[in-house]
Amino acid sequence: MSRFRYSFALLFAFSLFGVLASGTQAQGTGAVSGTVVDEEGNPLPGTNITIVDTQRGTSADAEGGFVLSGLQPQSYTLRASFVGYLAQEREVTVTAGDTTRINFALTPDVAQLDEMVVVGYGEQERQDLTGAISSVEGSELSKVTTSSVEQALQGQVAGVQVKPTSGEPGAGAQIRIRGVGTLNNTSPLFVVDGMLTDDISFLNSQDIESVEVLKDASATAIYGSRGANGVVIISTKKGQRGEETTFNANVYSGWQDVMNPIDLTNARQYATLANEFRQNQGQSPVFEDPDQFGEGTDWQEEVYRTAPIQNVQLSARGGTEDITYNFSGNYFREDGTMQKSDYRRATFRINNTYQLNSALELGHNLGFTYRTGTDDPGVVGSAYRADPTVSPRNEEGEFNDAGIRASAGNPAATVFYHRNTYSGRRLVGDVYGEYSFLDHFTLESSLGVDLDFQRTRNFNPEFEVSSAQRNDRSSLSITTNESSSWLWENTLSYDRTFGDHSVDAVIGVTAQEFRNETMGGSRVNIIGEDESLWYLSAGQEEGQTNFNAAFDWSMLSGLFRTNYSYQDRYLLTLTMRADGSSRFGEDNRYGYFPSVGAGWRVSEEDFMNDVDIISNLKLRGSWGKIGNDKISAYPSVASVTTNQNAVFGRAERVEFGSTLGELANPQVKWEETTQTDVGLNIAFFDDQLSAEVDYYSRTTDGILIRVPIPQYVGVGTQPVVNAAEVVNSGVDAQISWAQDLGDFSYEIGMNGSTTNNEVEGLGAGKEEILGGGLVNEISFTTKTLPGQSIGAFFGYKVDGVYQNQQEIDNSPSMPGVEPGDLNFADTNGDGELTAEDRTFIGSPIPDFTYGFNLSASYKGFDVSTSLNGQVGADIFNAKKAVRFGIENFEASSMDRWTGEGTSDSEPRIGNPGHNWFTASEYLLEDGSFLKIRNVQVGYTLPESIAGPIGMQKLRFYGNVTNLVTLTGYSGYTPEISGDSVISDSIDDGIYPISRTVTFGVDLTF
Repeated sequence: MSRFRYSFALLFAFSLFGVLASGTQAQGTGAVSGTVVDEEGNPLPGTNITIVDTQRGTSADAEGGFVLSGLQPQSYTLRASFVGYLAQEREVTVTAGDTTRINFALTPDVAQLDEMVVVGYGEQERQDLTGAISSVEGSELSKVTTSSVEQALQGQVAGVQVKPTSGEPGAGAQIRIRGVGTLNNTSPLFVVDGMLTDDISFLNSQDIESVEVLKDASATAIYGSRGANGVVIISTKKGQRGEETTFNANVYSGWQDVMNPIDLTNARQYATLANEFRQNQGQSPVFEDPDQFGEGTDWQEEVYRTAPIQNVQLSARGGTEDITYNFSGNYFREDGTMQKSDYRRATFRINNTYQLNSALELGHNLGFTYRTGTDDPGVVGSAYRADPTVSPRNEEGEFNDAGIRASAGNPAATVFYHRNTYSGRRLVGDVYGEYSFLDHFTLESSLGVDLDFQRTRNFNPEFEVSSAQRNDRSSLSITTNESSSWLWENTLSYDRTFGDHSVDAVIGVTAQEFRNETMGGSRVNIIGEDESLWYLSAGQEEGQTNFNAAFDWSMLSGLFRTNYSYQDRYLLTLTMRADGSSRFGEDNRYGYFPSVGAGWRVSEEDFMNDVDIISNLKLRGSWGKIGNDKISAYPSVASVTTNQNAVFGRAERVEFGSTLGELANPQVKWEETTQTDVGLNIAFFDDQLSAEVDYYSRTTDGILIRVPIPQYVGVGTQPVVNAAEVVNSGVDAQISWAQDLGDFSYEIGMNGSTTNNEVEGLGAGKEEILGGGLVNEISFTTKTLPGQSIGAFFGYKVDGVYQNQQEIDNSPSMPGVEPGDLNFADTNGDGELTAEDRTFIGSPIPDFTYGFNLSASYKGFDVSTSLNGQVGADIFNAKKAVRFGIENFEASSMDRWTGEGTSDSEPRIGNPGHNWFTASEYLLEDGSFLKIRNVQVGYTLPESIAGPIGMQKLRFYGNVTNLVTLTGYSGYTPEISGDSVISDSIDDGIYPISRTVTFGVDLTF
């Protein structure tokens, strides 16, 4: 890490370049004054007034007025420019001792007004983009009731798959842009107001102005190694120059409940199936008369609840001629649908700019978050499996043993004794300075930080429910985690239009450092159960544990990009970034990531002048390479494992020993992703109907994976090498239609994308990667190998259910099967049923994902809805397979085979080693779904009512998030994420997704 610090001298020198080049200003005795208005005569505060070919300039005040004084007597060319308007130049002659008056009337630049897009290290008009970039307005995200910005992106962008990690309060989401391109971390890079980070849990959706998703190499190459999985740029709200201070309050409150409870057997049905299970195993029945039971205990009702949710957002924004400001505060409270789980978050944001003079601007974007909550008790699985014939408590009020027959404890007792809490504080933001000089140059330097402190306290009281569900002594464990990163970026940009040519370029140097430290300990026999005593000193020292670990790494990068446009028709973008990472050895520390993008605005050609129906037509293409280094901090450094103690010698003394824990690989280097994109943008009827279509091909080679080594080397951990290769290809498309019909307006948007994922190679000595092992006898459920998708499901195909002994005798079968058991297919046709007949039975990667958005308004009423879904993905129902006793059954088991001809899909209740403990198509379900993601209805009071009570806007609204999911999957949700790409969409008991209903008020004054 220290080897990177020599770069600070270079960075400092670079940041002073603009000051040295600025020179001095000449003084004069004349002045120019005037006003700037729009085409209707309204003032345009904040308009930049500059003297062409000089560094002199000013900004219009709140009334549109401006003054330039101290000018030498001579002729000047003044230029007035304002975002969203065509710049205008006027000639003026200054006379000594006089003030010359000149006025500007600017006309709107329609294309620029609503087509500015935030890109890496700058902004561009959408018409000039050569890359694949999709935009989402912050107002669309804030409609969705969720603490997670990632979840709010569901269904909004073509080529972006968003899956909730769970329904737990405060949970985030898994985002994948254009498929799975690596065997390591697949998360995109997030850029929040210029600060690079891998986690945006600190953000509040109502603070967001816009989101841009960068998908192809032309757009992401400016971020080099950080952009291999795509980039999500988030801009938070800011004040505007000359904007009067406005205050906003947005408050909503509501409730949430479990969206899709699992249909399980009741007590009578369970008793019937339990008896069958015992009888089919050659044992005596459990229950004398199953009909004596009724509904019994619904354990889902015992642990889940209807839970409240609240949100309060307050903000103030505005600006003067020299200062803009935005202050906001938010409080979000979410009680989980599972008892003893909750989440609280308070966020504060300050975004300000300070115009010190016409050339120098300072600013900061700072956000602070405090969060606290209770982790869920982890009883999803036990509530699913618990015996419904057992009640939660006995007549004395004590908890009953629910694990007499089922291998699940009493879920209600687990919830009651649960005491796991967490808290955290996080500061993310940057301060920056911009210096403009020589009319076309801007030097910017920014320093950003991301400081995160987290603490968890897990307390286990002393209790006993049964011999299997007990805790003989209280215990306490505390873990703290501190992570920090700083980012120093220095860029020089150039922007100029001359004749038919337009050029903007940026060059820069950036440095970033990361550090993480974890420390914790545990004690037993805590002197009390009160939370005020949850400190390690309250427990006994005997048997204590303590640990402390840390890692750090750093990066140094250089970047360059230039955009060239000729006659606003022919576009070219060239990008290069060089990244150096301490994660790699000195020989391979730096990676170089170029890209090129080109565009042709066909609609600007003369031969399109008479084609009135087409208002925009652009063809574009790009190619580039991006890197990836999302692996452990020290793959190129050998590690030593200590405490390898053993007894040696006649004295039989313990000798302290150490051994190699992991071999070094100094040749490990960057993963490289090469991506090609061909796109089309087209719009009709003055942009009322617009569409965007992209075909992409994305190849990642040199993927960092662990490969086997001979055992005689004496190291148990496999070394990391560059070996694997994965290809993703597909089509992204989105289309929108918007129309105003007097008081009625509406907008319809649709998007969809296809993904084809295939592993091309895993490298020498690595023929396959197994994943998805379960806690029962199934050692793996997925296999990754060349020719298949990453994490493809592997097991036996099922040819129905054996109906009689003759079918068993006349076909290959496994030992011990009986009529009613699953009939596994002899896929290799060798006449035997063995492990060699296992094959690929499905994939967690969808063939097609889609989204649909509709909004409409009539006078003061508005309504909006969004839907999203997927087709072609599979889910492994692992919770159905984990059975060690007589667990509860899904209701579908009532349709089991009970005799010849009764069922050819649901096996008999018996032979668990064959029917349940074997990975097969029986446990695989279709994960396709269509979800009504969000519905909102609102009414805004007319100004004639809101105005007299001091309101600019007063709106009431109702909202439903996760209204309904249409799916054939039997679990809580078909949106199942995994711990890794090789163990994805395996449902071993996910915290249920909630349906949320809220009512709110949004007022501005």
